[in-house]
Parts: sequence; structure tokens; C-alpha cells
Amino acid sequence: MHATPHFLLACLLTGTLAAQQPDIPLLRPEERQAVDEQSDAFNQALTPMLATAAKSTVRVWAGKRRLAYGTVVADGRKVLTKFSEVARAAGALRVDGADGAVRAVELAGVYQNEDLAVLTIKGEALTPVEWFTAEPKLGSFLTAPQPSGQPAAFGVVSVLQRNLRETDKAYLGMQGDFRFAGPGVKVQEVKPDSGAAAAGLRAGDVILRVNQRPISGLLELRSALTGLAPGARLAMVVSRDGAEFPLDVLLGNRPELPQFSGERLRQMEQMGGPTSRVRDSFSKVIQTDMRPNPNQIGGPVVDLQGRVVGITMARADRTRSFVMPSAAVASLLKGPPLAPALVKAAAAELPATAGGTRREQGAAPQPGVAPADPERLRRHVEDMQRLMDRMREEMDRLEQERR
Repeated sequence: MHATPHFLLACLLTGTLAAQQPDIPLLRPEERQAVDEQSDAFNQALTPMLATAAKSTVRVWAGKRRLAYGTVVADGRKVLTKFSEVARAAGALRVDGADGAVRAVELAGVYQNEDLAVLTIKGEALTPVEWFTAEPKLGSFLTAPQPSGQPAAFGVVSVLQRNLRETDKAYLGMQGDFRFAGPGVKVQEVKPDSGAAAAGLRAGDVILRVNQRPISGLLELRSALTGLAPGARLAMVVSRDGAEFPLDVLLGNRPELPQFSGERLRQMEQMGGPTSRVRDSFSKVIQTDMRPNPNQIGGPVVDLQGRVVGITMARADRTRSFVMPSAAVASLLKGPPLAPALVKAAAAELPATAGGTRREQGAAPQPGVAPADPERLRRHVEDMQRLMDRMREEMDRLEQERR
């Protein structure tokens, strides 16, 4: 079987042509030449729209190792880049940009919740980025430049802006009984200090309705909570000992819990290429199918008109990368970053037996943790649910492509 024009076009449109070339062993020499020529032509077609943003794109280095990309901001003497990559650098940091000159930089501040760092340039200023604050529409074409003006990655917007931070999501504070056949959801456990506990919900109660919506099971209850934010109120109808009565529940913030090692999940997320060390818990990102390398994260992203619509935040897995929209970046930069010393001090105070944070997937299990720990098993179930959600998203996307 040989490559067809449709195959080549599909590779181009999904941003995978260059990456897939080594994986096509049956190409004849003339077909490989055609692939190379079309790839070069496609990259050249993107060059005009990248020219301006490329001037505000830098590579961040430590020694001979490239850590990340960066976006020149403010007066041209500041660079916004990926904190988790520069934080583990050994030695002095430097950047190089479109003019080819190398400039020393130092870590000046950290927006820790978004995994972004601010570097201060020692030397001549560079061209600061100009933000275009209108959010890209679903299906919009995006591309990220290299400092040379060539594309680093390209793709389309697959999911509009959303919040990935678990602690910013609404939290009811109860666990349902999976064995209950319904109707409704039988409460197996109520978490202390939660909205459910404060409202008087008890183990054994059956939730029948939420905001006048009949609840048929756990999936229906989860759907009823979708889109609600902490601070929202739920009008519940609950059955207890055969009697129905109303409950008014104030939703809180989901607690941040340590994650299990998740080696299988980490391996599945990395299928199709390396991923960023920190790839979730961002407050405002759009999702794309671009495939930048982890050391190309932190640079600007442009639309078909060459307008900078955001910055790359993470390569999440084979099909997903995240971009923070320009409006969110501009708003973030209005606030002061944390001093690097404060961030390092906070990191040093983390308990040695924490087993890693939510963002540090794949950490080895800590000694002394009992295999049958109920809390650990519950977190395992939550991670499996997250994996199922991602698989469902992927299947929905494939189904839409078939239509």
C-alpha cells in the first residue's frame, strides 16, 4: 500500500506530516520526495502569517539543552515561558530569538498556578508581542512559530475555553452507591465539611431530583452538576425512610487530592509522542490538536491572519495540546508574579511522603502506603473515570469526523 494524495492532505491538515514521515516504510523514493516537497511548500505557505509573531518568539536554553519556547512581553525585556521546564534547569539561563543573538536571562517571577515563569532579559530588548484578545472559534486554524519564522506546530481549535483546575469545580461532597438500581442515587457516604453534609444529607438517603430534574442514576447526577461553579445552590428532593423532603445544598470547591502513581494512564497519555511534565490544572485554556514538542511550549500562537491569539501551555497527549487565550494571558500579566524564592520555599515544605502532586503523574508509590487504603482506591477510580472521559472525547471526535 502506498501513500495517496488524500493521505498526504490529511497529514498536512492535522499537522503530522513531518512527524509521520519516518513511520511510512513503504513509500517509494518518488513518493517520499513528493511528501517532502509538499511539506516544504506547506511550511512556506505558513511563513507570511508567522513573520510578526516570530520576532516575539525565543528559545530558552540551559547549557546545551533547549528547555522551552518563550513569548516576549511588556517592554521587550520580559519573557513569559513554561515554569516547570526552566525550574529544573541546571546552570544559567539564556534565550535566542529571531535576530540570532544570545541574551542572558534570569528568573524574575512565577505564576505558579498556571505553570508560567517570567524571565528578565539582560541586554538589548526584543520585540514584544501584540495580543489579539478575541477568542478563536471552534475549528479555527492555529499555528505556533519558531523564532526562524517556520512553523513549530499547527492544528485546529477542538474545544473552546474551559477551566481544567479540579479545585475550581463544584463539589457536592457525597459518594453514591454503585450497586443501587434506582430510581435516584443512593448516598453511600457524605464527606465531612462539605455542602452535602452542611445541608443534612445522610448515608442511605436517595437523591430523586436536582433543580427539578429527575435523577435516574450516578451519570444523571453528574450531568446535573456539569457547568455549575462553587457557590451555586442545588434544590434537591431526597427520600429518607420512605418520606420525601427538600434540601438546599451550597456547592463548595473540590478538594485537591494526591494522585496514585498512574503509570498506565501516564503511558497512554504519552502515546504518540512526549508530553509536558505539567499538562493540566490550568484555569483558562482552549484545546487544540497541535503537536508541539514539550521543549517548544511557551511561545505565541497565531491565527490565519497572523494575529497572536494565545500561548502554548502544554502538550497533553497524542491528540491534545492546550493554549491560553491572549485575553487570559494579558489579564494574568496585570497581576504581580510570585518571587522565585517563595515558590522554592513552598516546594521545599511539601511532605516527602506526598507521592507527588496532581501534576506530577507517574511518581513511584511511596513506601508504607497500604494497597487496600480506601482513599487510594477511590482516587484510582477517579483517575480511571478521567481516562474514560478522555476516551469518550476521542470517540466523539472520531464520530464527528465520519459525518
